[in-house]
Amino acid sequence: MTNMRKFILFALVVLAVLVADVVVKARIERWLEPYQLLPLAGDSLRLTLTYNPGVAFGLLRSGGISLLLLSGGIIVALGVWAGQMVRQGRFGLLAPLALGLALGGAVANFLDRLVDGRVTDYLDMGVGAWRWPAYNLADSAILLGLGLWLLLSLRHAHAAG
Repeated sequence: MTNMRKFILFALVVLAVLVADVVVKARIERWLEPYQLLPLAGDSLRLTLTYNPGVAFGLLRSGGISLLLLSGGIIVALGVWAGQMVRQGRFGLLAPLALGLALGGAVANFLDRLVDGRVTDYLDMGVGAWRWPAYNLADSAILLGLGLWLLLSLRHAHAAG
């Protein structure tokens, strides 16, 4: 696959994550009231609509415009770097997928925050009282993309070294 095709794949993954996240968040907000619980897999996985004005795990809740500017700057830098990595053809075909997932999730959450000053979360996972902080599709894409990128980087370093 040519580097241009890899870049197109990267852009399509970013767009797919963004569109899927926007659609799912809109549907969740229509289906659920805030903090209403809807079990998906018993008590282990359930839907519950919450809003996070901060970043991961509710940190920097009072960030305001500074948080928005910082997030935007990081996303632009990540986008430029990821685009260069994909265009250089490094790490094969999985790189556009990994970087597209991560950037798509970051852009989706940024746009959510830009629209109403907070990120919509709805996935609630845990056992009994031990719960993971609520998250969303964009968060999952970021985690999956960065995890895959880490594995690719480790494999590349091992092969080179």
